[in-house]
Amino acid sequence: MDYSEFKRKFKLHFGLELNRNPKLKFLIYDIFVHGSAYIVGGYLRDFINSKTSRDIDIIVDLNDDKLLEIIQDSEVEFSINRHKGVKLHFTNIDVDMWSIENNWAFKNQLVKLNENDKLKSIAKGCFYNYDSLVVNLHTFNMNIQYYTNFVLEKKLEILQKSPVYKNLNPTREANILRAFYLKKIHQIEFSSNTKKYLIDKIGEISDNDMSPLTQLEITKSKYRKYETSLSSKEIEKHIKELYKSNDFDRQIYLEL
Repeated sequence: MDYSEFKRKFKLHFGLELNRNPKLKFLIYDIFVHGSAYIVGGYLRDFINSKTSRDIDIIVDLNDDKLLEIIQDSEVEFSINRHKGVKLHFTNIDVDMWSIENNWAFKNQLVKLNENDKLKSIAKGCFYNYDSLVVNLHTFNMNIQYYTNFVLEKKLEILQKSPVYKNLNPTREANILRAFYLKKIHQIEFSSNTKKYLIDKIGEISDNDMSPLTQLEITKSKYRKYETSLSSKEIEKHIKELYKSNDFDRQIYLEL
């Protein structure tokens, strides 16, 4: 399928989603009066793989106050999380929406926001290549370059090499579990950049006198997908495999 045909089919697919959820349709139209919106991650990936989506992640190119004003005026049921993201509840789907200024990578100036190519900037701001799929809901232009690399190379990569970028990511344990989950489900490998990150973060947990396995189990309980897919033994196995393949230092793996 060529690019223009792919865009056309996704536009039709998303149009059907909006027709099933009229309140979402009118909210998106209200946002378009003031700025742009971008779907990021799993919804586009599910479309590519002919899967049904349970939710949609949308970045809005508006300041936080304006976005909240539009959402409040829409009378859609919503809640705000600790990272200032907004979860919207519709009949057929949930939507996680946040302003571009509250995206952690841009907020901390870890990824430069190119005003002339925000599509590419948002794609580069995603943590793993597996999640780096972005579509502009005004033009339906897309960037799936990094996800395509994941599919072709069967390798999970952290898109940014900067230690500051990786250290400031607020979801350490969730990132570890996601890597283990994707390795199990897709039979992929970790890039050296990803492997070092995982080893370092598991080491940080141990350095704080916590059991990595216990800490990951606590985090896993908050994510239904990981709760039903990763057993304690599998998590422990993944940790052991990481340390056995550790080419970065001379740390000795200690039994959990």
